[in-house]
Amino acid sequence: MSPAASAAQARRTTLAAILAHKARCQDLPKPGEAEVAALIAAFEARGGQVKQCPPVCVLPVQNGAGLKSP
Repeated sequence: MSPAASAAQARRTTLAAILAHKARCQDLPKPGEAEVAALIAAFEARGGQVKQCPPVCVLPVQNGAGLKSP
């Protein structure tokens, strides 16, 4: 398989995964007050700490902007 065909297949696979995730999320009902309260209580019982993630500026940008010639 050529590099272009591999890239196209990877894009199709990624798009299919994104669309499947979106469909699964749309099928979920909104949580009720009791469920929200239980989730918050469980979060606070674990210490209520939000995971520290690295700043977005350390992640590479792969939007193709660097490939364009001025």
